[in-house]
Amino acid sequence: MKYTEPQTELFWRIFYVLAAFMLTGLACMITIAPLIFIWLNPAPYMIPLLSIVALGGFGVYWFVNMFRQLFWKERHRSRYEMTATHLNGVTWRVEPGESVEQSVRLEAIEQVVFFPAIVRKTQPSPTVPIGRPTIDFCPMLAIMTADESVEILFDPRDLDQFERWIAYFHEQGTPLYYTPKWLYWIGANIATREERFLLFQQPDELIPFFYTGDIPADESTAATAWIEAYGIERQREGPHEAHYVKQAKIMKWTAIGTVLGIVLLAASMIGIAAFT
Repeated sequence: MKYTEPQTELFWRIFYVLAAFMLTGLACMITIAPLIFIWLNPAPYMIPLLSIVALGGFGVYWFVNMFRQLFWKERHRSRYEMTATHLNGVTWRVEPGESVEQSVRLEAIEQVVFFPAIVRKTQPSPTVPIGRPTIDFCPMLAIMTADESVEILFDPRDLDQFERWIAYFHEQGTPLYYTPKWLYWIGANIATREERFLLFQQPDELIPFFYTGDIPADESTAATAWIEAYGIERQREGPHEAHYVKQAKIMKWTAIGTVLGIVLLAASMIGIAAFT
């Protein structure tokens, strides 16, 4: 039994290429435009515009690095193979330190944990409560021994493959568990493999997952049972919520800093012009 992560859908690949050109080009324009203005009008009060050059340069670096990771992932797809005695896997992740090559004995596998992972999340505004976020999920398995965990991220288009793996462990009598917590977000680095491994060893984080051959119904039953056991508030706790709160604060202060920066830039240019 084998599984190899497929390439990203064609729509998103085209979107990433166009976004890379547009956003990086915009950042380059922000970097170059102030230099052109200064060259055309070399007056002292134009000097504060150099701060925009630095901002644009940072934008170029940030966008190039972000899209470099996306294109890198397209060339490095995780793959896993189940042999008669071992589970062998090569996991590629854009998060630092998360790419790994593993080989575990099948007899050493103690449990398998099924949990939802976030493929992408689109939020209209992290700072203003308008619009409805769109979240795309995919199933993820943590195949655990006493010492490590092999994590397989299944593409939403490969749910039949996911069910094959679940059915295999069910037939082997391997204990199956479930948590509805969002513990992995592609590219967001909300938690490491080691942190998830330690979390899954906690007695009050998982419930048994009963496979009947109908994954959507089985997951719904497991999620309901988990919430009844631990409460809806416990479901919201964890790395995803902490990450989102942190990002909302960053966006808020970025907006405030942008407004203050514009005000200070305009004030400094007016002040220099007045004194010169």
